Amino acid sequence: MKEWVKFTVAATIATGLGICAASAQDCTPQHKFETVTAGKLTVALTNTAPYSLEKDGGIAGIDGELVKRFAKENCLEITYEIFTYPGAVSAVQSRRADIGLGGFYRTAAREKVVALSTPVYLDQLSVTSADGVDTVDGLLGKKLGTVEGYLWVQDMEKLYDGSKTYPSSLNLAQDLHAGRIEAALDGFGSAVVQNEGQDYKVRVLKQDPRIDATMNPSQTAFLLDKSNEDFVKAVDASLEAYRKDGAIAEALKAYGLDPSAADVGEARVIE
Repeated sequence: MKEWVKFTVAATIATGLGICAASAQDCTPQHKFETVTAGKLTVALTNTAPYSLEKDGGIAGIDGELVKRFAKENCLEITYEIFTYPGAVSAVQSRRADIGLGGFYRTAAREKVVALSTPVYLDQLSVTSADGVDTVDGLLGKKLGTVEGYLWVQDMEKLYDGSKTYPSSLNLAQDLHAGRIEAALDGFGSAVVQNEGQDYKVRVLKQDPRIDATMNPSQTAFLLDKSNEDFVKAVDASLEAYRKDGAIAEALKAYGLDPSAADVGEARVIE
């Protein structure tokens, strides 16, 4: 679980995401579906900035901003509870929550127990360094680290002798800031959070077939109840609309990520 680092998000986000007030009597839902509790959208929220988090008594983050728009458009009041990643999956699977948020990767294992929304954005592979290197060749000869469990770990270890893995993004960033490594590979969103206020540059690592994750970055999704087909269809239709009108790109930019991550390509899952 990552600690929240404050972002200054312009007030124009609400306008950019199309969030507007509507009283109960003049609100017409864009879609028809049932929720766990009538009139409410129950959210299983993970505190994983910048993807999702609790802030000022409500939900926030990239996922949170998009879901707030969806709730408004469908005349729903948001209620939420904080979960770990496994807990959020369980809450949606058992119908204690309508939707799970947290930059969840689209994996085959998750797809077996919950519905995965259409891809929301990419979690691009980033490299953080003092000099702003952004190529695979540019990292040769550097002391390099990443977080254990990521898809690119094996590729990194083949290319870079002496590279290290860490149990968390926080541990990775701490060794980078202490000068024990010279560059860090991490998901872009996590890297932005961990290096907030530090004199380091976070760059998307340029495409290179030697590291497959640069060619096929992980897609994120919202977790949805498999049995609620109308709800799944409504969320997917809204996300595609938000992609077309620029709302997803705007949310990414507002939270410090590259808006190009909204261009997700064809839907895929990680085996």
